[in-house]
Amino acid sequence: MKLTTRLAAGALMATLVAVPATAEAKPVSKVRAQVVAADKSLDRVVSLASRNRDTAAARELRRYRRHLRSAEGQVRRLRGSTGSLAGAESYGRSVRMVGSVANECADSLSQIVAQVGGDPQVAIAQAIKACIVTRERVVEVLTQMLDQVPAEARPYLAQVIALLSSDGKDEVQALTVALGNPALPVDVAAILTQALALATDAINDAIGRLQGIVGMLPASAQPIVNTALTLVTGQLQMVTTLVRDLFTGLFGGAPTAPGGTTGVGSLGGLFGAGGLPGLNVLQGMFANASR
Repeated sequence: MKLTTRLAAGALMATLVAVPATAEAKPVSKVRAQVVAADKSLDRVVSLASRNRDTAAARELRRYRRHLRSAEGQVRRLRGSTGSLAGAESYGRSVRMVGSVANECADSLSQIVAQVGGDPQVAIAQAIKACIVTRERVVEVLTQMLDQVPAEARPYLAQVIALLSSDGKDEVQALTVALGNPALPVDVAAILTQALALATDAINDAIGRLQGIVGMLPASAQPIVNTALTLVTGQLQMVTTLVRDLFTGLFGGAPTAPGGTTGVGSLGGLFGAGGLPGLNVLQGMFANASR
């Protein structure tokens, strides 16, 4: 997500967290409160980092992560209410809120990670990984529950799954840009490499996930998932190109073995004893994409 679209994202978040007047409104409102607080903290992290207030940004990031963990905990408490139509839809709404703010985190932080330094930069890199993991975890749990909820609720839950499964390309693009920065510290590059692997795996996993749920839906709801499937398939092709370009920029091509000789420019230090932690993952990603 481009930083210039943050206000638009805030408006979208307000729509996502609207709470219905049902018996499930109170539990969902607890998720809403934490998601709104997390979203505001994320805004402040981006603002502070853009003003070179890295330490303050790191402190705000810790607040963001606490709010997100709390929201995810509230979502877990709602699983037991999915036996009714209203409960299943409230659960899906809560998953959508948590997954959306986690995705926004991964997008926004991936774009600013190269702008900060020191411990705050490490913290932001770790947060990117954590946000991708959170988004994928809530979507996977929702997918596993799809056949356990009332049939009437499945189209809405499938729409949530499709939404959260087809929104991972922005962080991949931003992460490849960040990893192409020759000034990136080795420890930060290692974390971002792992985050890139997670983000790419997420797009690949989304294809199988969406293919698996189409048959569980009524014919009227299947086009939503099929549209998302087409989108994600195109994203995977884009990711292949991004990874190829990253390797070409760093190494002049894909290295065939870990811990090769010196790299390009000041990246030669990445290939010291033991190599860059996480580089083997990136090499494996490239090898798989090239098949």
